[in-house]
Parts: sequence; structure tokens; C-alpha cells
Amino acid sequence: MPILIGWYLFWNQHSPSTEAKTGLTGLVVFYAFSLLQWAHVKRYPGVYPLRRVVTITMDQMGCFMAMLLTRELGAVVVFLNLWISLGNGIRFGVKWMALSAALANIGLIVLSMMSDYWSRYPIWLTSLLLLNTAIPAYMATLIRGFHHGRARLAEYADHMEKMALKDALTGLPNRSALFEAFERAVSFAQRENSAIAVLYFDLDGFKGVNDTLGHAQGDMLLKETAIRVGSVLRSGEVLARFGGDEFVALLQVRDSGKQARRVAERIRETVASIESIDGNRVEITASVGIVVVDGQDAARMGAERIVHEADLNMYAAKKDGKNQIVLTALSNDITLGARRA
Repeated sequence: MPILIGWYLFWNQHSPSTEAKTGLTGLVVFYAFSLLQWAHVKRYPGVYPLRRVVTITMDQMGCFMAMLLTRELGAVVVFLNLWISLGNGIRFGVKWMALSAALANIGLIVLSMMSDYWSRYPIWLTSLLLLNTAIPAYMATLIRGFHHGRARLAEYADHMEKMALKDALTGLPNRSALFEAFERAVSFAQRENSAIAVLYFDLDGFKGVNDTLGHAQGDMLLKETAIRVGSVLRSGEVLARFGGDEFVALLQVRDSGKQARRVAERIRETVASIESIDGNRVEITASVGIVVVDGQDAARMGAERIVHEADLNMYAAKKDGKNQIVLTALSNDITLGARRA
């Protein structure tokens, strides 16, 4: 718009004529439209296709009127059509650039029929028609390629972010993902006046499998454990692998330990049900350490400390003869202290 305003003022000053007065009238109309559009955008922000169509049409019509009224002086603004089309493509997308280019070409064709001056130079108009077709088409290819590349990059970034939160061997959430889930669980527990339970367990006998059958079978055992234990957990309960043969389950609970103990029993039974790996007999059990904490105390203590407490309980369970459960509860009426389950 500033270019058209400046051009009309220059033309009116140097070539006063009836066409110039008509041009100034058109300038006033164009300026008034711009103000109305600005006010409409301020009051109704967002994407309005009809408003965009009207705006593109007015922009191209302004170029058409400039070329029609100024005759040979209009050669100075012949590339505004193309500029407007490319600008619409970059800002709004390929379909809007196509619309703008189509309106520009329609204007050039009408110009060749209405203007005595421009009808004498068909090579000019033909060249402009080709430019307003070929360059937007090429730009459309570039824009599509850019958006495709950006979408692929976003997919890759999302994939890498998800991979960074997964254990490579089992596909379970890793330590970082568990701590993120812990923060969400604590927020929920605070809102609902409930508690969370952290179940830390490892596989009794895993070292023997690795030493006698090899690391490949040990990896198969870890995968099988992840699948079977994951199948006995309910929706919303999180199972993560902390490394080696150590796993952590995160639960939302509403008591000081009964619900967590039931889940721990299911985990023990499930792990003990693994009788063979790749045709080789194995005897595996699970030692489970549990910490149950209400939402307020969980927020105060933090994930690292609570998981560490559960880890200590798991080692206490192993010292008790393995395949045991040791639970620590912390709530408004239960103080911190280990007890055998």
C-alpha cells in the first residue's frame, strides 16, 4: 500500500489529468479499505478466509488500476502483481499465492483489452503473464518443500524426544520419564488428597542367568519381565526400567499400603512364572521395596529421595531371604519406618 500511495502522489504531481483525479479517488477508497481491514483484524483476530480473499483482490485491483490509468508510467509498478503473489504465498500458503497470481493474470488480460497503450505491447503483457505463472509455481514447490522438511524435522525431533525417555532394550520408560511421571502423579495426589506408591524391584537370580546362559539370554529375560509385569499393571500405573535388572513401578493409591502390597504380590507372582528363556530353564523371583507417600510429603521429599528409600527397602527384602516385600509408609498418621510384608 505505501508504494501505491507514493506512486499515485508522484503521478498526480507530475501528470495532472482526469485519470490522475480518478486515481486519487481510487487511492482514497483503497486507503479507507485498508483502515477498515486493520480495524476488523484488531477486533476479530484469527483466520477469516473471506477477509483474506477480499484483501488479495483489492491489492491486485490496485495494481491493475495503476497500470490502466498511468499508461506508460504504469511500467514502474508492473512487478507489484508478482510481489503481492509471492508475499501471500510466504505468509499464508500456496493456495493463497495461486489465488493472487490468478487474479493478477486476469487483470493483465483485462488490461490488454481495455487499455489502448498496453494493447500495443503484447510482448510485455505476455512476459508478465508468464512471470506471474512460472515464478509462483516455482515458489510453490519451494514452499511445499520447506513445509515438508519442517514437518519431517518436527517428526524426527518428536521421535528423538520420545526415544530419550525410553529404555532402548525393553521400550519401557527410563529414569527421566519416570521422574516426569512422578511430578504429574504428585500434582494429582495433592489435588485429590491421595498418595503415591513407588515399587522398586529387581530379579533374584538374574546374575546367574547372565553368567551361565550369556548376556543375550539375560536381555531376553529383561524383555520378558517388562512384558509380563506391564501386563498385570493397570491403566495409569507406570513401569520403568532403571538399568540392569532393576525396575520401578509408580502407582496412585488411596491407602497406606494395601493396594501397593497387592500390586507387589502380582509382580512377584508374575516374575516367578517365568520358567524358561529361549528353551533354557530359569528360576527367577523378585525382591520388592515399597514406599507409600501422601501428595504433600511427596512434593516435599522429591522423586530422588523417595526412589532411594524404595531402593533401600528392596535391598532389605533381599537381605530377608529374597522374594520378599518390604514396605515403608509415610502419611498423616503413619511415620516413616520399614516393616516386612
